Amino acid sequence: MKLQAVSNRKLYIQIADQIRDQIMGGAVEAGRQLPSERDLALSLGVSRPTVREALIALEVAGLVEVRVGVGAFVRKRGDARMALPELSASPLEVTAVRRLLEPEAAALASQNISPEGMTRLAETLRQMRSESASGLWSFDADRNLHMTLADACGNSVLREMLDGLWKARGDEVDTRFHQHLLEVGEVREHILGDHEAIVAAVVSGNADAARSAMAKHLQFVADAMLEAWE
Repeated sequence: MKLQAVSNRKLYIQIADQIRDQIMGGAVEAGRQLPSERDLALSLGVSRPTVREALIALEVAGLVEVRVGVGAFVRKRGDARMALPELSASPLEVTAVRRLLEPEAAALASQNISPEGMTRLAETLRQMRSESASGLWSFDADRNLHMTLADACGNSVLREMLDGLWKARGDEVDTRFHQHLLEVGEVREHILGDHEAIVAAVVSGNADAARSAMAKHLQFVADAMLEAWE
């Protein structure tokens, strides 16, 4: 029997590896722009979002610079082969699972949150408003708001699952992916408004509104991640 080894490497890492080989082989010179996401997706037979994850992985590895609204450019570097972030989870997959779990966590939190939890939400929102007004966005503040709801949901298993997802959100590829996303001022403002609506629904004790507000927020994030940056 002639069998081929089965690779369990993430698809976006496999794609990043192919593009890296092309860069290392001199197919694209330092300082030059890579083909567009659309062209790379067509050549590789994959989706544009998966190509985008691969480009972010290459950026984390120091091989390219991603410029939102423009494209990816090969960076000047030495001859050393730089390692890809093999252990980072797929940002798209993490977001997909968050969409399954976090709306229900928000609904449960609206029924169980303590006065201390409400205070944490209010303080985190104040931090988010201040940062957004300065053109910034903090991963820590974002995580604090969502994990405050997870802490308040009253289900320890759900809380641990969400904690694992937010640890994955802290991986290099996911962090860089969202940093680029939040470079767009309209996206930052929309996400701040989403968080305001989520907190208002939770504090009012309206489970249906909390579930809906969280679902709408994560739908917006998922859509923003899928939109073309070029």
